[in-house]
Amino acid sequence: MTNFNFIDFYIGYPGHPMYRNTELIEDDLVRVIVQKYEMIIFTNKGDILNEPNFGGDLQLLLHETRLSAASIEGDLKAQIADYIPEIDGVGYELTVEFFDDLTRHQEYMVISFTIQGYDVYATIS
Repeated sequence: MTNFNFIDFYIGYPGHPMYRNTELIEDDLVRVIVQKYEMIIFTNKGDILNEPNFGGDLQLLLHETRLSAASIEGDLKAQIADYIPEIDGVGYELTVEFFDDLTRHQEYMVISFTIQGYDVYATIS
């Protein structure tokens, strides 16, 4: 694996399940990767200056009727390959599933991301 400098700004926020209020710098490889992954899934394309392709667009994609879970999963994996170089050589799993909530008359998307035993689940509705 390439020798990367894994130091990054700590971008946790109050309310995040893993928030640590005394941190300014993140230097753990898995937590740096998870921070970058969360940025991808919670950002829409075009929101980052000079990076028009960065972001998962998940709120928009949730309501597209012609997209499969496999196509969204492929797009997220491409984002990870482009924007998280630290993940090379580190095993991870990513799955996307759609579910219907019949009581609320809506659908939701569940994204599961696992890296070295650290699980990150996101539900988009």
